[in-house]
Amino acid sequence: MYRASTPLFVLSLALFNLVGCATTPAGSQHDSFADYAEAVFKHQNQLISRLMLLADSDQPIEDEEFETKEQAMHDACQLLNEYAEHEISGDDMSWRFKMKVQDSIKNCDDSVLKLESLVAKLVKDHPF
Repeated sequence: MYRASTPLFVLSLALFNLVGCATTPAGSQHDSFADYAEAVFKHQNQLISRLMLLADSDQPIEDEEFETKEQAMHDACQLLNEYAEHEISGDDMSWRFKMKVQDSIKNCDDSVLKLESLVAKLVKDHPF
């Protein structure tokens, strides 16, 4: 039986293999880098889901800074998302690619947080 959480579970296991000896960023609340990477992936996907709902609402965001930061987040998280797609599809990935993904996660996290903060300022009655 397929469950909605299955891709995230598979990705969680894969992220553990990806980042086995990496360390969490300074001040992180996560026990391991794999936990941190998984949290970033989930946070980014939650934000994208909320933005999609907001775009379909009567309060779509029309702001140049928002568009710039949204694109920056997509660019910063591209490798992590590509990694997830390959992992879910069962594709082989080189260690070089995996290391690039590992090196990109902090930047992805920062971009997600910046965009989330901006959206909270732009949309007053939205629970961000």
